Amino acid sequence: MIYNEWDQLEEVIVGTSYSSCNINGLDRVIEETNEDLNALHDIFETLDVTVHRPTQPEFSLDIHHPIMPRDILGVYDDVIVKVYGAVHSRIKEHECYENILDHIHGYHLLEMPVPNITKTEDYEIVQDHTNKIKMQQRYDKYEDEILFESANILKCNDMLLHTQTAKKDIANGKGTETGLKWMKSKFPDKKWIEISAGGHADGKLALLREGLLLTWREEYIPEELSHWDKIIVKDNAKFPKEFVVQRKQQYYSDYVMKYLSEWVGFAKETWFDVNCISVNPSTIITVGRNLENIKQIEKFGIDVIMWNHRHRYFWDGGAHCCTQDIRRVEV
Repeated sequence: MIYNEWDQLEEVIVGTSYSSCNINGLDRVIEETNEDLNALHDIFETLDVTVHRPTQPEFSLDIHHPIMPRDILGVYDDVIVKVYGAVHSRIKEHECYENILDHIHGYHLLEMPVPNITKTEDYEIVQDHTNKIKMQQRYDKYEDEILFESANILKCNDMLLHTQTAKKDIANGKGTETGLKWMKSKFPDKKWIEISAGGHADGKLALLREGLLLTWREEYIPEELSHWDKIIVKDNAKFPKEFVVQRKQQYYSDYVMKYLSEWVGFAKETWFDVNCISVNPSTIITVGRNLENIKQIEKFGIDVIMWNHRHRYFWDGGAHCCTQDIRRVEV
């Protein structure tokens, strides 16, 4: 069972990428991503955490990579929820997790109705900010569908903190009001607390342990957590040189932005120091590299394990995105 983000982690899902790819340039990205996710698997095992891995799909435009289980699987108390967003290829992605769900015991499985969304429209070869706007237009198109990504939610005992829908935050929201209402109806005993922004909650806040949170903007902290100790991290969103070079490569403009733009997020707004996962109240895993931020965290007696996710800016996902906690025990 899971009631919060910080109890001792016993079981976790670590994502994976495609088994292979024959597109020059992209093949290296996928190969190195698999290497790094395997390394994350090993880190958890050294910490005595049982690791589950999704089935690796063959490369296809019809099935989204299962690198980020956090987006489409949510675990709350003794319930696992299969959710859907506005990306058509993620419907088929759920097949990658069937082997895991068949072998996990003690949970009730709940599934959102499969949405009636069409295949993703073709994108113009433009900057990813324009792509981001097109993603939101799809939420407008499907506002009556039940859509809400599980990465929009953080667990805090009797509270579920959630970000805003696309209707409230047109630029960043990932989900519909209909979807949020559906989620609330399935967990009526929880206090649903809104974070004042759209997008994935783990890009806004990290609940490191009871009474201690990490964020990069104080306005993201709900009033209910205003009395907690706060670590305010500094800006680490500047693109590294290797990612700037990567976006200039032919495969990125000719293939990724044209056909695979729903893979990549809006990395300019990502804060990887916040997107960390707690193994227990005194240990976290992060892809953040800002030493000043790490020192702030360590001052609270927390060990920081650094995981090298070389293509985090390409996929726009950190340690929390690339995992889904399955079982925690109170410490």
